[in-house]
Amino acid sequence: MGRSVSYPSGAHVAFALWDAGWIEDEDDPDTRHFDQLAAQDDWDFIVEDFREQVLALYPSTWTASGWIGREDRIVAMNRYARFGISEYCGCIAYWVVLRDDIDPGQEGLAQRWIDRIAVGFKKRFATLVRLGVFSNGEAIFERIAA
Repeated sequence: MGRSVSYPSGAHVAFALWDAGWIEDEDDPDTRHFDQLAAQDDWDFIVEDFREQVLALYPSTWTASGWIGREDRIVAMNRYARFGISEYCGCIAYWVVLRDDIDPGQEGLAQRWIDRIAVGFKKRFATLVRLGVFSNGEAIFERIAA
């Protein structure tokens, strides 16, 4: 069974590609090697950059830390939503999802706020569009034309 990048159920997701830690061989430009230390530094930068952009774009947000499940990392939140990031094999999912601990009387307002920002969120962070998913769970993506 194949799989793809994780994101929380019900989330609005912007997909992007991360060419993590691959460096060219100086002697053979057709050969690349994986540098795990460079990849970790690169990933830390991506997470922090995403957090900073969310905090700047949505003034009601604050820095948050946590996980939804084992793969979906929360980086910021406000009273309505959680913003986070997930990665699998170089595919990044930037996501925003309704908080699960929200006051039931505020759910409609919160969902409306998330729906209102969803298009701009995807436009800001997406470099890939998901075309579909095979029956084995593997997703197919296409680059967004620049």
